Amino acid sequence: MTLTHDLDSTTATLDPLGADAVMRALPQANISADTRWLHTRAERLSRHAASIRDVAPARAALRDLGMITACLARHTGRQIPPPAVEAAMLHLGATADEVPRETVYSYATRNPRGPRRRSFTDTPGEHVFIDEVTDASHALDDAIRHCAGMPEAANQEAADGLAATVHERLRAFAAHLLTVKRTLTPEYFTGLLRPYYPPLDIDGTTYYAPGGAQMPLLVLDVMILSQAATGNLAAWYEQYLTDNVLYLPPHHRAMVDAARRTPGLARLARHRPHLRPAVSLLIDDLLRFRLPHRQLARDNMAVRDDGALGSGGYTTSALDRLLNVTESARALLSPGSPV
Repeated sequence: MTLTHDLDSTTATLDPLGADAVMRALPQANISADTRWLHTRAERLSRHAASIRDVAPARAALRDLGMITACLARHTGRQIPPPAVEAAMLHLGATADEVPRETVYSYATRNPRGPRRRSFTDTPGEHVFIDEVTDASHALDDAIRHCAGMPEAANQEAADGLAATVHERLRAFAAHLLTVKRTLTPEYFTGLLRPYYPPLDIDGTTYYAPGGAQMPLLVLDVMILSQAATGNLAAWYEQYLTDNVLYLPPHHRAMVDAARRTPGLARLARHRPHLRPAVSLLIDDLLRFRLPHRQLARDNMAVRDDGALGSGGYTTSALDRLLNVTESARALLSPGSPV
């Protein structure tokens, strides 16, 4: 199985646009809201994009050009990049086989550590945020690898063994996000970081900024929850997946697409009793994460203007529905469930 950790560690080492010095200067340009500097640097870096033909350099270039373009949008209020920058981002997205802007993978797992770190503010809180999201994503990547084997587990011992590893990785994932919650106040995140995650309009399509819905948890969700909900809730969940899967790297998109076509672990466990204890454990893990995550999102929204959206384009009602989908999966494991 392809591991995001390996692919993204390679990407993090690359600087195909020669942008290291520019990215070091980016936080200061943001402090002074120097839109002329941002515009000029974005266009200069865009000139190097046309020569990039390989996947990893394209992803590294999107990381850098995407962050600068997000800063320009933040300070000008204009969601459409300059024409030369837009053309470069479209080329890089096509080469990388990804959306034509930076994603949560760009900002976290593909972001160098140390003096080459790319950041919007160069503040301690942002560095904690990047590091914890990176480590949380790596934990999820390993969880996905073990969860993928559960449908084929021959007996309860095998299923429980795989689930135990997934459970451990999900606990690590939740611990990393708890560190973010304890470090970044709603006022800090909303006031200082959130403005650097604007939507961008590229070639007539709106692409949302890095957000939690883009994390590898989406892959694990589908493996467990696919076809668990019914009716309007199922339709909402399918649209939610369609909206967000495009921000994943190709190997994760392929896994989600395959998982959507088959019953998830919760529905499989209705007819395979040896899977039930393992699946029950993992659904409990998802619920233990989702309840405090919803409260954290509500706390952040409380310090924003009415009608504000998260960086992924959602209100907290999306988290209510994700909880409902997860609870539908829990209900499938109950004796006598009619669905």
